[in-house]
Amino acid sequence: MIRLIKQGFYLFHLILLKIFENWQAKLGSVVLAILFYINLQTSKITIKTVEIPVEYPKLSSGLVYGKNNEKSIKVKVEGIKDLVNYYIQFMKFVVDPSELSVGENIIEVKKIWGASNRIKITPIDSKILVNVEQLATKELPVEVIFEDDLPSGYYRTSYTIKPKTVVLEGPKSILNTLNKYTLGTVSLKDIRESFVRTLKPVDLPKGVSLQNPISEFQLRVNILKASSEGNDKIIKGIFVKCENLDDNLEAELSVDEVSIKYTSSEPISTLQFYDGIRATVPCNYTYDPVNKKILPNSLPVLAKVKIVKSPSLKNVEILSVNPEKITITYRPRYSDLNSIYKKPSMENEFYPGPNFPEPPDEEPSLK
Repeated sequence: MIRLIKQGFYLFHLILLKIFENWQAKLGSVVLAILFYINLQTSKITIKTVEIPVEYPKLSSGLVYGKNNEKSIKVKVEGIKDLVNYYIQFMKFVVDPSELSVGENIIEVKKIWGASNRIKITPIDSKILVNVEQLATKELPVEVIFEDDLPSGYYRTSYTIKPKTVVLEGPKSILNTLNKYTLGTVSLKDIRESFVRTLKPVDLPKGVSLQNPISEFQLRVNILKASSEGNDKIIKGIFVKCENLDDNLEAELSVDEVSIKYTSSEPISTLQFYDGIRATVPCNYTYDPVNKKILPNSLPVLAKVKIVKSPSLKNVEILSVNPEKITITYRPRYSDLNSIYKKPSMENEFYPGPNFPEPPDEEPSLK
């Protein structure tokens, strides 16, 4: 037993001798290997300045982001090259809606999403300005732009668009720059008769939308042909009045204005004509407030336009009216029909027409 122990000590002694033999050289090799490893790892470290996107989550109802908010911010990224190159494609800064209010907001860049704690990120843009606006609405008239001329002897007397107005919803700063809703251009080349055309809604600025989506608009253009004798004249924009309308009803006319072709044995100015002419349609439907029904029914009805002349136009002969008939659509005027509004009567009044300047000495051109 003692012999075995002595042999064990002897072997251990030999191993120690082998280990510490030339120990200076071996220690130097280990130190050199460590230095090489550190240098290798250090060479993989990279520092980059990159731009990452800013994400704006949806705001609560009635609020919208301003159009000039920052789209990206700069950050400095440090770490192992492979990790940096991998994570920078996922990094982003997300604005916290709970920190925002209407107006200008200075937001501190605190957390970067999509990164790893194995790389170091330092925001260069430590704060950003975020504008928040109150959602607004604005009603605009609907228009079209006519291009190309009609054939000789034909005249565009009037046109109507239904619906004639739209309500836009969006940031107030953008809505303030808009004053009309234009559906585009319509060519009149080779057109010789009145026509109806459907037009699609047009694109709106980013962040602006139609409050009530409309699938299509209806455009009606009235075209008249001049008399071969050349003695007739055309006057446009005669306002149509709904006559005998029930106080409890509203009437929507498919056409608000008509054009009249006429001839006169004596010279007559445009202002005289507007002062002495009236266009009406009979609005004879009634409303039953007990049963809440339109009588005889709620369907649109076609009514003929009636032209009434004042005595001052006794020498004027009406040749035609365009359009001759108008569609009337009725709807209840009040949500609470216990409150009745009595409209003033206009039975014996003439529509004065637009505010025209003093008439010239000669009749204006038909065109």
